[in-house]
Amino acid sequence: MNDKPYSNWQKIDLHIHTDKSKLTKNGDYTGNFSVDLLHQKLIENAIEIFSLTDHNIINLSAYEEYYTKYSTKENPILFVGVELDIEVTRNTGEIKNYHTLLIFNHFSIEGVRNINTILENKYQEKGLALMDRKLTMEEVANIFFGEDFFFIPHAGSSQSIVDAYGRDTIQGAQKMVILMQSALEKVTKEETKNIYNIGFDREKPTDHRGQKDIAYINFSDNHNINMYPCIHKGGKGDHNFDYIKGSKSYETIRLAFIDPESRIISSEKYQSLKINGTNIEKFRIYNSDFIDEIDFEFSPYLNVIIGGRSSGKSLLLWILGRSIDSVKEGTVYDIKNTETIIKTINDIEYKNTTSINKKDLIFIKQGEIVKYFEEKKLKDLAVKVGKYQEYDAAYERFRNHNTELHEVQNKLVLAYDKTYEENKDKKFILYAKTLEDMQCEEVILKLDVEGLKGRIDNSDQLEEIKEVIVNLKDNINQFISSRLIDLGEDDSKIVESFNNLVDEKEKQIEKLNNLLNVKIKFINQAKKIVDSAVATLNEKASNKAIANFKHAGLLLDVKSKFKNYKQLKQNCDIIESFNYALNQEIILHEDIKLVLEVDKSNSIKDEVLECLLSNYKGLSIYKNLLYLLRDKTQIKNHKNNLPDSFKKKLEVQLKPIKDLMLSPNDFLKYSDTNTSKNKSPGYNSEKYLEIILQQSDTKSIFIDQPEDNLGNKFISKDLVKIIRSVKHEKQIFLVTHNPSIVVYGDAETVILAQNDNNKINYKQIKLEDKSAQKEICDILDGGEYIFNKRSQKYNIKQTLNS
Repeated sequence: MNDKPYSNWQKIDLHIHTDKSKLTKNGDYTGNFSVDLLHQKLIENAIEIFSLTDHNIINLSAYEEYYTKYSTKENPILFVGVELDIEVTRNTGEIKNYHTLLIFNHFSIEGVRNINTILENKYQEKGLALMDRKLTMEEVANIFFGEDFFFIPHAGSSQSIVDAYGRDTIQGAQKMVILMQSALEKVTKEETKNIYNIGFDREKPTDHRGQKDIAYINFSDNHNINMYPCIHKGGKGDHNFDYIKGSKSYETIRLAFIDPESRIISSEKYQSLKINGTNIEKFRIYNSDFIDEIDFEFSPYLNVIIGGRSSGKSLLLWILGRSIDSVKEGTVYDIKNTETIIKTINDIEYKNTTSINKKDLIFIKQGEIVKYFEEKKLKDLAVKVGKYQEYDAAYERFRNHNTELHEVQNKLVLAYDKTYEENKDKKFILYAKTLEDMQCEEVILKLDVEGLKGRIDNSDQLEEIKEVIVNLKDNINQFISSRLIDLGEDDSKIVESFNNLVDEKEKQIEKLNNLLNVKIKFINQAKKIVDSAVATLNEKASNKAIANFKHAGLLLDVKSKFKNYKQLKQNCDIIESFNYALNQEIILHEDIKLVLEVDKSNSIKDEVLECLLSNYKGLSIYKNLLYLLRDKTQIKNHKNNLPDSFKKKLEVQLKPIKDLMLSPNDFLKYSDTNTSKNKSPGYNSEKYLEIILQQSDTKSIFIDQPEDNLGNKFISKDLVKIIRSVKHEKQIFLVTHNPSIVVYGDAETVILAQNDNNKINYKQIKLEDKSAQKEICDILDGGEYIFNKRSQKYNIKQTLNS
């Protein structure tokens, strides 16, 4: 049957009639009832918890037969119950009645006999015939005083407690439902439940309004066991069962009525529950020198590990993590001579190590959350919540920015090198003799080679466009290979067409380059012819030609010098204006963002000027380098102005900035514009857990003591709420010493860790077990208070006084 070592879903039906109801209601049953047929139908429909609830009477013989034949734990458990007609006297004096189930904490022959005797004695005392049996709620409370029972009135369309009380006395019914161990039956429409909840909220203490803590549950109300699970006698189709979470016990029903949001679900909701593909089903520890042998069968939902100091709580989580291939071991425990085997839902049988995809799993060791902020490891958070691609793309921006700075730096060094070489040992002199020879009246042959070349030379433009084409091809390849880009068939065709276009234009540029080379070759050949002709001239003409040549060479040298200085200034201006600061944001969850940032603390200009022994901070980088070229200052630590020294010193000065660009600061940015930089470790840990627990892709979460650094208010309100909302979507393992997480989180599995003289043992317990509740209270500080608060739900005294 369905009784697991953890709180599991149980199919329940507390409203089944027998043919005994015909004695108190005319024609109230169809077909022949038998206990054996009842048992068969229950087994066929996987019912775990049920009751026989005839109208104003108990079928004592049916109960006795069932308890005699089917009382073993493998069979559905039968709780003693009855459906009563309850009379209500309104303020007007009008008498109305409604139906309610009473389900008692008895599941034995002695118990049913006792309840039957009490009920029959009351009817006999009032002198009521079988068909006229009705009691008031005051009479019920009196005759069953001291008995433990659930009060489950009809609240639907017929025989409803709402109709019976009417508007003038409805508050009495509302308070009764709130204060008793109660649920409402036959309320199927959500809009009706919402209306009822508004009415109940008026009667609750303010702190409890708006909570989903009124239990609604529906049963078959079967009046024909031959057609079970039909509704009533069979004319309205089959019943859609509700499920309650827990063991096959009375305490399971109690907790379901206390916490219906977590412990009661419909068939539709039950069918939608998904056991994720990484669910760890079983785990075994054996052959250990210091741990007692144990077999665990975990819940697919919330599993918590509790225990005292040094009891082995964190050890168990670590051993479990060690059995998963994708978990990186951190803290190392000495567990020699300890063997384990594990089985997930995907494993056919036990294995020494099971496989869970890294992206499906989050494993956080004790104290790790705060360290993520202290050690700036929020990349791990991005990875854990499935944002690794976005993080990689953001980080790529910083790497590219670093590359841009490196290229600007290299261009500056190259420009300085060229200017230095141009400036070294070079004088620009035009002698008088040269001028005199140039002014000679002899006719000479002259070809303005540089002028001709200048008019046709577009080599710079050709080199630029060649570089553009190379970068374009490289970018296209990066675009295609990016994990972020998904190209369809049409997209691929567009990319292919664009590649063909680029190839075609590259060929055109190559043709233009070849044509330019031909033209320059022609000009050079023409110059040789002219030079040969000049060689045949007379001495004066020859001297004039030589003078013109020297003059042209001098002009080229001057032009080259100015060109190099211009290039140096341009590169100085570029690096001086380079802004290395960068900010990238990644949305992690709703309005929480992970920010990667490089702040501009020191300016690049200051770092470049720090290369010089004596610098002029009021002047530009360019003017400072002019002083360096003229030996007005030197390079620090090198005591010269050599290009190689400048290159080495500049690399040293810019390295911290470039390193920062490859290791940007990271922090969380919250909706209120605050960031993790100005928030406490506790607040940051709270936000971290919100993101981790609520991210959609993760299927398994392991956290060792998540309450460290967290505020009690966050734990009891927000954290518990988050855990309850996500635990049916992912399997959670938590080591905790906080009772709110265990009790309000409604843990399906509680593992109690104990250390007796260095011998560790683990015990798997459930919240609905009374003995387990006591053990939890003994282990967790404040556990008893939390259990009491959960059980009472409301300020009963205040409600009664009002």
